[in-house]
Amino acid sequence: MLTINKPYTPDYGKNRILIVDDDELVVNSFEKSLSQYDNFIIDKTTNGNQALKLIGLNDYDIVITDIVMPELDGIQLLRRIKKLKPDTEVILITAFSSYNSAIDAIHFGASDYLSKPFNPEELKISIMKTIKKRKLIREKTEKAEEMERLGYTIAHDFKSILITIKAFIKILDEEVGTEIGNEGKYILDRIKINIENMEKMVEGLLQYTRIGKINVFWENIGTSNFLEDIVNNLKPLLKEKNIKILIDDNLPDVYFYREGLKQIFYNLIDNAIKYSRDEIDSYIKIGTISEHSKGGFIQFYIEDNGIGISKDKQKAIFDIFQRDTKIKSGGYGIGLAIVKRTLETAKCDIYVESEPEKYTVFFFKLPAAKSPGGLSANRKN
Repeated sequence: MLTINKPYTPDYGKNRILIVDDDELVVNSFEKSLSQYDNFIIDKTTNGNQALKLIGLNDYDIVITDIVMPELDGIQLLRRIKKLKPDTEVILITAFSSYNSAIDAIHFGASDYLSKPFNPEELKISIMKTIKKRKLIREKTEKAEEMERLGYTIAHDFKSILITIKAFIKILDEEVGTEIGNEGKYILDRIKINIENMEKMVEGLLQYTRIGKINVFWENIGTSNFLEDIVNNLKPLLKEKNIKILIDDNLPDVYFYREGLKQIFYNLIDNAIKYSRDEIDSYIKIGTISEHSKGGFIQFYIEDNGIGISKDKQKAIFDIFQRDTKIKSGGYGIGLAIVKRTLETAKCDIYVESEPEKYTVFFFKLPAAKSPGGLSANRKN
């Protein structure tokens, strides 16, 4: 059974809903409950695979689906929807026997779940709550995208201006550099240094705005060997600061894109080096909480015994251009923002635990390497 209202022209005053259940009586019952509201456009099907085809062809605000269905069950459908149309919200219908499955499905991105037999008023409340959530997310996303476009435009324009200023400074240095004396030479050198610093900030902002906007190649990556290359590049800094680096043996492989993974590890290790303490035996530890993946992800950590981060600043450090101005670290407050943004492209998170003058630990998830069959290769059987 398939019912679809077409042709479909987007109506921003209405919300399009797809109902999926292998029981035609249930589907009709949902449709009857929702048909009394003018702001809903209802499509329905009794087949999960058919639902996927409809979702590919139409932009649904909400999909209401049963969990237990033949061929393609509700949780499988949910996961495919989130890959195909991440912005589409999903409400699961569950019988008592599949209650735990519904709770698990929230982890995969379901907005809500309803128990059978459903209450029409509860259905309406759930839908309205989901619509409100979707609207808030969309507004937040649009605002963020607008700010990113503005940031990219400003950074690009600044870069052009800095190139012009550098060219004039070079001309000035070549033509009158020998005539301006030591004081004039000092001022000219300071201008050059500040321009270089500004260039680094602008390049960091451009890099930040490009994250998630360019095509990348995702692959299984051997974490231990990959990390060894990064540490080798940082050895001069580690030696200069007399920092010992300790890495767990045989780190589990991950599924990521190389440039993104490099940004994550490089910036976190570089951050630990910048904020180390000179008067102690400094260390940086890198490892995982468990050798096996949980839910397809592996929890990594990077720990150091540097200056630490006060409680009130532990959230702000992931915002761009946020750094402790009291510390002369040479940073610009971009690295950790890039790390967070890069992890978000893989639906991964990061958080920090720290005590000033004692320790700092960054915890973050990375997708586990995939086996030839598509499952996580590091998953515990």
